[in-house]
Amino acid sequence: MATDAAVHPAEALETARAEAKRLRNQLASHESALTEALEAKDYRRAEDIQQQANALRPAVLLAEAQVSAFQAASDALQAHREAETAAARQRAAEERADAQLAEAAAGEREAHEEAAAHLQAARDAITGAAAALRRAFEAELRESEYRRNIHEIEVSVGRAERAGFNGFEVNNVKVAVDLSPALTAILRSGA
Repeated sequence: MATDAAVHPAEALETARAEAKRLRNQLASHESALTEALEAKDYRRAEDIQQQANALRPAVLLAEAQVSAFQAASDALQAHREAETAAARQRAAEERADAQLAEAAAGEREAHEEAAAHLQAARDAITGAAAALRRAFEAELRESEYRRNIHEIEVSVGRAERAGFNGFEVNNVKVAVDLSPALTAILRSGA
């Protein structure tokens, strides 16, 4: 029976219950017959029935103990299965979480690197814009010098009269920078 219980615990429990019920019914039948014999004052028969009932009691107790043991084993097996299922679910949840964490960590690293690259590109762009503005000021100074030279040459050959003011200064870049807070900030950044 122990081998059957290990292989088929539910069947073993049901078999033990049926056997215990059969033995309890048999004992109840003996006890009922004993009561009838005593009421009929058939003491010899009552003594025989009492001996049979007494002989049956250990088998009833053993059968009930077996039912209790199989029930406890069945409950323990069910609890074990539920614990295994819960542990498997927990492992699966942890594996999913680990995969999600790895994916999120990779995404975080990638986003961090991308942000750093964009920040560096912005810094480089500001540095480049500041350098371009400085070159624009330098070119504008040269433009002003060329205008003065043109005027001086035209005056020297009589094509123009000497100007009484310095109208040769070009200031388009300065005006654009003064009108644009962004260009002003870039120029002042010192980049």
